Amino acid sequence: MASITTRKNGSRFIRFIDSNGQSQTITLGKCAMRYAESIKVKIEDLASAMLHHHAARDDTACWVADLDGCMTTKLERVGLIPPRITMTLEEWLEQYLAERKNDLKPESLRKLQQTKTKMLAFFDTGTELHKITAQQATGWRQFLKHLKLSEAAIKTHSGNAKTMVNEAVKRKLIEDNPFVSLRSGPTPSRYSRYVTPEDSERMVNACPNTEWKLLFGLARYAGLRIPSESQMLTWKDVDFERARLTVRSPKTERHAGHERRIVPITPKLMTLLQNHFAEAEEGQQHLVTIRGKGAVIQKFQAIWRRGGVAPWKRLWQTLRQSCEQGWAMEGVPQFAVSLWMGHSMTVSGRHYANSVPDELFARVAGLGVGAESSAHHNAHMKLHETAGNDQKQKRASGKAGSPKSGVCRSFPDISGGS
Repeated sequence: MASITTRKNGSRFIRFIDSNGQSQTITLGKCAMRYAESIKVKIEDLASAMLHHHAARDDTACWVADLDGCMTTKLERVGLIPPRITMTLEEWLEQYLAERKNDLKPESLRKLQQTKTKMLAFFDTGTELHKITAQQATGWRQFLKHLKLSEAAIKTHSGNAKTMVNEAVKRKLIEDNPFVSLRSGPTPSRYSRYVTPEDSERMVNACPNTEWKLLFGLARYAGLRIPSESQMLTWKDVDFERARLTVRSPKTERHAGHERRIVPITPKLMTLLQNHFAEAEEGQQHLVTIRGKGAVIQKFQAIWRRGGVAPWKRLWQTLRQSCEQGWAMEGVPQFAVSLWMGHSMTVSGRHYANSVPDELFARVAGLGVGAESSAHHNAHMKLHETAGNDQKQKRASGKAGSPKSGVCRSFPDISGGS
């Protein structure tokens, strides 16, 4: 049992016996008797829980969770609640990132590091993690707006902050996540440039060699992520027999069953593969070895000029998006398109298939449909005929690894080991 004592000056304190049989006192200061009695009930419940080793009532636990720092300190001092682990925001973020260093991709870790930098630029040095309020978290999001960041970037940082601080909640370092209500998540793409088959053909013709042509084709005709997926491709991943390409995906490999996917090799891509294979050096294992970002952009600026094609933003993403839209316009079921692209149908609708190319409007409206369809058909037939003639010539010459009937059964000189 606990008792309330009132001093002559009007201040009150509560005395109780702890689990060790010692008398303990909690000072309340000047307050109404009704308030002191409500505190007394909570203290009795906490003392009973400590003595008999059971959990306090739910209403008492909620009361403790909502206490200010002063009363929390008093309860900790007399042993009614365990000492709260005090950790600053900076300390927690550093610990979290250090723990994730070995299981996150370098790019993911880099983005979390950027979020950490922006959080520490707003919150004062030494800010205790448990003292951050939802209002302060909202203020931080406004701070990101003042930095002139895009909404997509702000959502990414908000999501990262929620993830990192939520782990502290799971470990019971804090009761609630003050960042939980911030708007986050992916932002639907509003960029709708579609690289038409005609422009794609011009770009391929303008590429300087078969490797550049193939790199372009892997993005536009197979929807690969460049360079993360293209740089991992080897000739062993090319199944000329069944016209299929095995793609390993670093981005999705952490999800069970999404480490790799099978993508169809379209006639246009088949031609690019065969042409590059014919020029591949002895022992060459990877399909493409082109690296870098700035140099690639400069090269494409020259290709755009030679091909007479208007440049587009988001170089590889736009080609990947155009590939998905092209498959959809050919009548391929969306579930198959999404599987070939390596993402869900939801992601397809949000970022890739969220606009209708002018070509499809024209086709449905009957504007030049016959001529366009005929041109596409003739182009496909020509590719098949060209591939067949090349294969016949290679078989006649007896070249090792030559494709047979549009396929290549083995690559003993190219694969270069396992």
